[in-house]
Amino acid sequence: MNSSYPAAIAVAVGVLVTVVALAPWVAVQYRRRGSIGIGNAVIAVGTVVYALAIMTYTLLPLPSDPVALCRQGAVSAQLHPFAFIGDIERAGGLTGPAALLRNPAAAQVFFNVVLFVPLGMIVRYSFLRGRFVPGVVVGTLVGAAVSLLVECTQITGDWFIYPCAYRLFDVDDLIANTAGALVGTLLAPLLRLVPGQISGTPALARPVTATRRALGMVCDVLAVTLAGVALGVGVELGVRGAGGDPDSQAAISAATVVAYLPAAVQLAWVVVSGRTLGEAAVRLRPTHRPALGRAFLRWALGVGGWSILMVTALPLTGIVAFLLTASAVIGVWATRNHRGFAYATAGLQVEDDRAERYPTDASSGTAAP
Repeated sequence: MNSSYPAAIAVAVGVLVTVVALAPWVAVQYRRRGSIGIGNAVIAVGTVVYALAIMTYTLLPLPSDPVALCRQGAVSAQLHPFAFIGDIERAGGLTGPAALLRNPAAAQVFFNVVLFVPLGMIVRYSFLRGRFVPGVVVGTLVGAAVSLLVECTQITGDWFIYPCAYRLFDVDDLIANTAGALVGTLLAPLLRLVPGQISGTPALARPVTATRRALGMVCDVLAVTLAGVALGVGVELGVRGAGGDPDSQAAISAATVVAYLPAAVQLAWVVVSGRTLGEAAVRLRPTHRPALGRAFLRWALGVGGWSILMVTALPLTGIVAFLLTASAVIGVWATRNHRGFAYATAGLQVEDDRAERYPTDASSGTAAP
């Protein structure tokens, strides 16, 4: 396997995990900080990709023929601490700073230290910021635990998935990784230099901005899309597990029905709560709880109607879905208070949900402004 593959896999899977976790992460950030910042998002995405990088670099490449590999003899464990010192000497020693990377044994130790520096930084900065001793101790112990987990995974053949170990258990790797985590805890304050971070007060209402409205819409689209994909895969797996034919009329009918479920669930959510899941994630709501007709119109002209159109195989549905998308995107910036096309058409305004409690259309006796 090419040495760049683990990095490519880490980035690709990291993007997928980020997409899946976006809406829950946004909801947590708005409740923890009152908003989100670009810097916070960069650190979060970097953490996901970094975690996957550790997995890919320590487990890949997987053996193509584990049986033949095991016939040659399983990889033995290196259990002598600081054996790397002798390896460095045998490889030519260290004659200067440049030799650190020219000497393969020294370079291996160096990169094992560097690999775990971000882990120590992330643990202390994210969970024990401002507490030096607990941050250093906990960050270092987490680094040691993660390194031990990696080494045990290697010596057990990925926890006995493979009949023998195909990667070396090396106690020196454990030492170097732990040292890297310790260094990372000391460098954790550098993460404060990442621009765009916020640490707001969750209790205070925030202005409704176009980017906030757009982020809520993205969360809605991801929610219905990912739910639809998961349900579709679930139906196919269920049919195959029962010994049925996924191409049968019954299976196709079942897949068609579940394709509409995410939109139906969102409609129920809008009717009950007055807002979509994405709006709840970014802490937005209509200024008045809409009556049933307004709630349905707001849902039909938003992601609810879009998701229905996307799974409906009728003429022109694709064009209508595109026009609805364009209206939503333009409306976020073009309408007053960034309420958007669906809100404007339904006669609704949007506000931060930390504002004073609001009446329904019926209880207020007036239409929502």
